[in-house]
Formats: sequence, C-alpha cells, structure tokens
Amino acid sequence: MKKTLLAIAISTAAAAASADYQMEAGAFYGQGEVGDAVDYDVMGVAGRYNFESVDTSKGPHAEAAFLDKSSSVGFGYNSLEPDVAGADDVDSFDFDVRVVTDTNLIIEAAYEESEAGDDESDTFGVGVGTYLNDNTDIVVSYQTTDDDGEDIDQLNVAVHGVNPLTQGATLAYDAALSYVDTDEDSGHMIELGATYYFNKDLGVGLSADLTEVGDYNTDTVSLDVSYFPQPNVELMAAYFDQGGDVDADGIMFGAAVRF
Repeated sequence: MKKTLLAIAISTAAAAASADYQMEAGAFYGQGEVGDAVDYDVMGVAGRYNFESVDTSKGPHAEAAFLDKSSSVGFGYNSLEPDVAGADDVDSFDFDVRVVTDTNLIIEAAYEESEAGDDESDTFGVGVGTYLNDNTDIVVSYQTTDDDGEDIDQLNVAVHGVNPLTQGATLAYDAALSYVDTDEDSGHMIELGATYYFNKDLGVGLSADLTEVGDYNTDTVSLDVSYFPQPNVELMAAYFDQGGDVDADGIMFGAAVRF
C-alpha cells in the first residue's frame, strides 16, 4: 500500500512538473477581406522566453504566465499578402520585454517594425504598472509611431484581471482607454474584452474596440477560442469583423507548444 501511494505521489508530481514551462513557440495562418474587394492571406510565428519556469497550477493554462507574475521576452513576425496584382506584402517584426519585480512593479518595453515596399513604419513603446493583487494588474504605457514621416502618439491605460468562479471556471477581463494624437487630429480608443474559461484547458473570448480620431472612425468585434489538448500544446482560432471607415474581416488558426 505504501509503495502504491508513493508511486501515485511521484506520478502526480511528475505530471505537475511537466505542465510547467519556460519557453513557448507558435505559428498561425489566416485569411480575410478588406473593403469587400481585397482578399489577403497572413501568416506568422511568435515565441516567448520566461526568465524562470512558469507555474501552471494557479489557473487556466492560457493565463499561467500572468498569474505567476512571470518576467519574459518575446518576439513575433508576420507577413500579410494582398491578393492584388503588383501589391507589396506587408512584413512586420516585433520585440517586447516585460519585467515583474519582487515588489509587483511592472516594467514593459516594445518595438515594432513594418515594411510594405518602400513604405516603412517604426513603433517604440514603454510602460509601467503594478499588480493590484495576485490576479489583477494595471499598466500605463506610451508609444510613438513614425509612419514615413507621419507621427502617431498614444497614451494608454490598461487593466487585466483573472477571477476564479465556481466549479473550476474562470473569468478573465481586459479594459483599456487610449488617447491618440496624430499630426492632424487627435482622439481616443476604447477596448473591452472578456474570456470565459470552462476549465484550465478551454476558453472562449469576446472583445470589442472603438476608435475615433478626427473624422476617422472604426469599430471591431472579435471572437476567439483557446484550447489545450495537452498542458504544453495550445490550439487557437479567432474571427474579427471591423466596421466604420474601413470595413474588414478575417479568420485565423494557430498552434503553440511549450517546453
């Protein structure tokens, strides 16, 4: 009996350890349409390295790094190909770092570069914030974009929270408010979203954002699904529909592995 209990304890500990991870890498592919006339394909890869092993026992797998207050560095690359003769592909690369100190101080920095033929844009961002408690944070950030001589500045306040419910379910939410300033106009952007996790493995999210800058207005609604068939494998799908001055929609499928 003692040997049986010991074997169960060892196997349980091994299973828990195997769920923890330090690196994550993934890829995605999507299709969509802009303005009822231009179809496009998009594909990309992304990765993230956490400075320490991430404990996945605190909530949904998709929220593990946030709940463990993990410090990390990440990168992403994607290429969008318009289905238009002679049109240039849009290639983007981004890099970011997030540091969480022992006092719950959050420091963030990010850089993104995008190219489409001779057109280039560069975006730099920095942020600072704190964990309000073990499952909620707030971050104030500033980013500036140089888009072929046109400057766009943005000041943002964002809150993210993960609240446990009954019977193993969890509700995560996001809320953000941004002030946007361009060379010609200024305005704001509002973002709201929530994800319901049925358990540690499956989550369904719904989000919406509204942008108003001068005479330019857009609104977007997105639906996404995240599923972990194994603790170290994630499958995801997402759909968005954008209205306003620029009509667009798209669907995306992706997968990621953790190790």
